[in-house]
Amino acid sequence: MHKIVYLPLAESDLMEALDYIATKLDAPQAARNLLAAFDDTVRSIAQFPYAYELYRTDRPMRDEIRKVPVKNYVLYYAVYQDRVEIRRFIHGRRDRSKGIEE
Repeated sequence: MHKIVYLPLAESDLMEALDYIATKLDAPQAARNLLAAFDDTVRSIAQFPYAYELYRTDRPMRDEIRKVPVKNYVLYYAVYQDRVEIRRFIHGRRDRSKGIEE
């Protein structure tokens, strides 16, 4: 099983999504459901990091990035020999042309 490392930007993405759903949309149960789905997905990535689709872009990338849908969001991560870096957690309709490779 791979060690999971959360980049600060991914942590911020997750907290913003949960806060928006729980507070702005006044749907705390939906926020809990999203967090549970996120946690389940991360556990799956830890066991099978190459199971999910590669993120394809025309821009050069330093690392190979993979993506997996989590409800209406997309989780982006990079796999290394000793760890998996959770990089971003972005709403599926958001413009992803910038910021995934960070």
